[in-house]
Amino acid sequence: MADKKSRRTAVTAMAAAAVITVGGVCFGALFYRNAPRSLTAAEVIHREADLPDITFSGTADNISKADETSSSPESSRTDSSSQDSSERESSLSESLPRTESRTPAASDDSRSGNIPQSTETVYTSAESSLAENSSLTDESRPAPTAVQAVPDAGTPAKTAPSGKEADREYFTTSINDGETVSESVYFFTIEHLVKELEVVRCDVELNGSVLTGYAGKCRLKEGENSIRVSCTYKDGDNRVYRAFRDYTVNLVSPDSAIYTDLTDCDVFESAFSFTAECEDGLSVWLNGIPVEGDGRYTVTLSEGENMIRLSSGRRELNFSVTYIPLRELDIITDLTDCTVYGSELVFTAQAVGSSPKLTVQLNRKTLRGDGGIYTAALNDGTNSIHLLALDGAKRVEKTFTVTCLPTAEEGRSPYIADINLTDNMTVKGSSYSLSLKAADYEGGRIYADGIEVACGGASAERRWEDSQSTGYLLKLHAGENSVYIRLKDSIGRTAEFFYSINCEAAGIGEEVGRISIKAQADILGLGVLCEDDSYPVLEGETGFDTIVRFLRDNGFEVSSRGSENSRYLDRIYKEGRFAGGALSEEALAYTERAGISINGGKDDDSLGEFDYTAGSGWLYSRGGRKPSYAMSAAVFADGEDIELSFSLDFGNDVVK
Repeated sequence: MADKKSRRTAVTAMAAAAVITVGGVCFGALFYRNAPRSLTAAEVIHREADLPDITFSGTADNISKADETSSSPESSRTDSSSQDSSERESSLSESLPRTESRTPAASDDSRSGNIPQSTETVYTSAESSLAENSSLTDESRPAPTAVQAVPDAGTPAKTAPSGKEADREYFTTSINDGETVSESVYFFTIEHLVKELEVVRCDVELNGSVLTGYAGKCRLKEGENSIRVSCTYKDGDNRVYRAFRDYTVNLVSPDSAIYTDLTDCDVFESAFSFTAECEDGLSVWLNGIPVEGDGRYTVTLSEGENMIRLSSGRRELNFSVTYIPLRELDIITDLTDCTVYGSELVFTAQAVGSSPKLTVQLNRKTLRGDGGIYTAALNDGTNSIHLLALDGAKRVEKTFTVTCLPTAEEGRSPYIADINLTDNMTVKGSSYSLSLKAADYEGGRIYADGIEVACGGASAERRWEDSQSTGYLLKLHAGENSVYIRLKDSIGRTAEFFYSINCEAAGIGEEVGRISIKAQADILGLGVLCEDDSYPVLEGETGFDTIVRFLRDNGFEVSSRGSENSRYLDRIYKEGRFAGGALSEEALAYTERAGISINGGKDDDSLGEFDYTAGSGWLYSRGGRKPSYAMSAAVFADGEDIELSFSLDFGNDVVK
């Protein structure tokens, strides 16, 4: 019995010893796991968990490694995309030794990021920097620096997943988010706003594909394009910052013109021929069935209406050709009711039937024809041409009215009073702004309703008309281009003019000429803001594009208003550049004479419409004259003199 009790006691003691041993091991493991390390890391200061940040990713020594991984779309998206606070802290804790973390106190106002001159605290250096400074004590280590934010930065360069804005703006671009363009090669610029930071690299992600290294342009696909611009910076202590912006740009390519002699018409034979061409290729259908041909097409029509469709890309033309078989008596003629210039009219007329006879009368006098061709000697004013076809008891009659306007006498024809076109001139690029002033023989102005302009056989687009001229945009192709101008005065006299333009082809963005250009605000005593006697004009640009690029090249930013075809500069910006602006004595005298009220609108960092007066703003001149059309309606030519001026009275105080 004693032996059994001894054995039970021994087993109990052994079990207790085992429990104590296991507990000691677990305690030791937990203690070791949570014990402080001997290497003291540099201090890491974090923002509050709900604030977005510009992510820190290694020192400048590690940039090359980070950039190697960012060359793939996946790694670029990881670096650039916003993360929540827990994800950021987790990634940092994996790459850095365990450190003490402190969160500086911040009021609600300071967290909002809306206070000018706000300060952003950034992360300290990573492992390589810690290893180099491991011998330093906590007191001797340099404190992390704080970079001053840009005051009134506006839209941030990055937002958190929650949508809350970052506390500063690191860069801006010239990309207009949501805009629609017609050229596949898209040019843009980047302006870096924090001067204390050194730019390490800029990358562009287009539709999910990373274009490593900023080249100033990208090639868009048709339709919607997503563009992400990512910038990497470092400060004086090799701390690294990354920021990005997302944009959407839509590409809608212009339609190529279709050239054809087709019209809606009636024909009397089933075999029908026509011509049709398009630079981008052409598909032809007759009543829904494809038709083969190479510029010239011959088809067999069905009786009645036939539909001929010409298609190239999104452009489509439809024509109705009605085939009328001749089974009974009829008259076929090219005569119509019309107005002609000159005393003669040549026309064709023919009677068809079993045994028809045709009589043609001009003003009740019979005309003799030759093989169905007739020549009518017209009287001034209204003339009547009567056609009568007889076939036994059958009878068909057709009557046409022809109005004859006399040919203009010598010296009484309309004429071109002024034009910026000379015969056989040579231009570079696919567009040319034609400006002309037309007049009748008495010097009276002929406006657009009396002017017809065609280039290469296609009607030219009228872009403007003011008190000085009528303007057209000529679309050119490489080589020789014919320009046809027809004028008609109020009496009906006409005159025709022919020119030839030789075009040197240029690629999008290629230089096509140079202009003299400057921006000035003399009326405020600010003088010339920037100028260039030989500034390049690029293929594919409008006048608005050229002026905006010139300003940005000289350190200004711009905002604009208006539609795509009538855009104008609303305001230009440069920090402190307009601080000394004040109305000159001449300007004060002008406003007093013109009855213009002076307001208190003024900004040291920008200048634009409604500053100083209700009629103020930026306008441009070409050759010293103020156009009445928008900058976006113009295309500047080589050798032009362009001036951008600030006006107090809609331009009346600064240019003609």
